[in-house]
Amino acid sequence: MVLAGQVTGQDWAKTNIKQLQRVDLRYLGYPQVNEIPENSSAITSLLTAQDGKIYGGTSGEQAYLFVFDPEINKVRHLGKISSQQGIHHALAEDKHGTIYFGTGKNMFEDIKLSKGGTGKETIDKTLWADIKAHFEDYPGGELYRYDPKESHANIKLANMDCQAETLGIPVKHNSIYALTIDPGGEIIYGLSYPDGHFFEYAIAQKCFKDYGPVDQRIVFHGPERHWRSLPRALICDQSGRVFTSGTNGRLQYFCPKSKMFHNTDLTIPGDYHYIQFFEDYAVIDTLIKDGAGIIYGGSSDGHLFRFDPEKMELLNLGKARADRRLRCMAIGRDGIIYLMAGERSASRPCQFYCYNPAKGGFDDLGLLIVDRSPFYYWRGQQFDAMVTGQDGTVYLGESERRSHLFLFIPSGLSVNGIK
Repeated sequence: MVLAGQVTGQDWAKTNIKQLQRVDLRYLGYPQVNEIPENSSAITSLLTAQDGKIYGGTSGEQAYLFVFDPEINKVRHLGKISSQQGIHHALAEDKHGTIYFGTGKNMFEDIKLSKGGTGKETIDKTLWADIKAHFEDYPGGELYRYDPKESHANIKLANMDCQAETLGIPVKHNSIYALTIDPGGEIIYGLSYPDGHFFEYAIAQKCFKDYGPVDQRIVFHGPERHWRSLPRALICDQSGRVFTSGTNGRLQYFCPKSKMFHNTDLTIPGDYHYIQFFEDYAVIDTLIKDGAGIIYGGSSDGHLFRFDPEKMELLNLGKARADRRLRCMAIGRDGIIYLMAGERSASRPCQFYCYNPAKGGFDDLGLLIVDRSPFYYWRGQQFDAMVTGQDGTVYLGESERRSHLFLFIPSGLSVNGIK
């Protein structure tokens, strides 16, 4: 029974974060002036730069580059990338502070599917033919160079181009699917989609080299059933080896000295045991590294794992929820791992979790909700990028039709003098 005059709060969507002053969001530009448009604002890449700024890339009808500057507490978009639809897990910074990003088609775009699975043609072969046809007329994703010193002072309206220099197409008829850079900040490594080629770009020599596919099989393990299963992340250890997953879910690495890939005897955690007579395997969804060089990864089946590259030891740390995918992760200044888990589902959206490596176990932080009523209220449901800022703030990239940059301040950090 509600008494006259009694006011009740919103209870149809709740979060487990108890101090909501620690959660906020930023628009991607100035609303009604130069905000990144709807259907082009899904954040699919984030990077913490050496100067503390947070760079991001979007996917949709048009790809955009943007930057959040903590000093002014605002997001500025840096222009659109003409003829490109996405920047997918593909931001890097060299030793001079120059930003590099890779482009491609919008990975959330629906592709035209044929009726298959009849006669001698199996469904997976039909799907692969449809994917190849989707990229057939696409020249290929390009690697771009953006110099903040030359371009940051220029204000961009929504329809203005980014002042970035194209360095070329590493793999024809493929998007750039993921990027990383070596510890010295001199060589950029990348993966392509749909052919899954591994390539490098030597910054000083200004040249690409394609090393061929990282996976010899074509499977559709998911979680997006219309995407070919390929690793979506690369990471360098402290010696410069580049780790990712490959055929049959094996952990593998590229050696910069031998210029060859080497398989380990370690398998990415996933759901591998089926009653049906078919075989497929999980792929790496996200990778991060702590200050000691320990690598944490998330598989497409939703498992968190810890990997010591020196000892070549991998430990499955379990799953935060029953659904597939660890979409993105970041390590807080306190060593806590923050992660977003869940598939792209309207009925079961992403949920925010944390994992304490010192104690083990997951804490459920629930939905990521910003409540600044009566000024604004927003529920984040899909996220595909996350980084930690230099002050310990965790930044999360929403990946919806209209998206925002979310900020989460862990409880151990000061917020306007409050701890």
